[in-house]
Amino acid sequence: MHVIVPLAGPDFVRADGSIKALDSFQGQPLLRYALDSRPWASKAISHSFVLYDCEETRRFAHDCLKQWYEGCSIVYLDSFSRGAAISTLAGLSTLNEFCHPLIIDLADIIYKSNASIEQVLQAGPDIGGIALVFQSQNPQYSYLASDANGRVVGAAEKKVISDQASAGTYIFRDCSTVLKALAHAIDNEPSHTHNDLFYVCPLFNGVIAQGKQVTLERAYDIIDCKFHRPLYG
Repeated sequence: MHVIVPLAGPDFVRADGSIKALDSFQGQPLLRYALDSRPWASKAISHSFVLYDCEETRRFAHDCLKQWYEGCSIVYLDSFSRGAAISTLAGLSTLNEFCHPLIIDLADIIYKSNASIEQVLQAGPDIGGIALVFQSQNPQYSYLASDANGRVVGAAEKKVISDQASAGTYIFRDCSTVLKALAHAIDNEPSHTHNDLFYVCPLFNGVIAQGKQVTLERAYDIIDCKFHRPLYG
């Protein structure tokens, strides 16, 4: 499986030149701890990181990312994109195989999970995506809503449409599924953007539009990296 980590937002490098991803957590750099603690970390075929191009990110990629994840791909953007979903396209450009599961990880929430990507996707070809979720009603998160039968029927950014908040990791069956979902988001821009930006969670609406299902997998022991505090979801 491929992991794409979009880190090209304007808040990645602080005003003083420090990088949030290098904050210490449990004795490790925050970003590395988050990615290496995922249940599928040892099974990742490749990592692709998308960064805004500046002196600080070039140094971070050379001194850290290339050392932590041997053979990883780095893509630099010379301008800010219209959101993490759009930046993901740059990460997709580094892939040579397109049939493997694709993980888009914002790496801004630390959690534990027993999710098995392979097992979920093997349940049937109609499974197009997997969302890691925890219980919340805080409007700072993305949310997924299910019907009475437990089938996911919608996803929204910064809008509490259920009590199932996204843990910031989004799994798609393959590249084709995510590209079609992104096209759906662009075709429905007014309802699929927030503050004029394309976020990743609403891409699951595009998965549903393909006639595929999105499965919810529980995340627990939630720690939001923005606050370094537990959220007991």
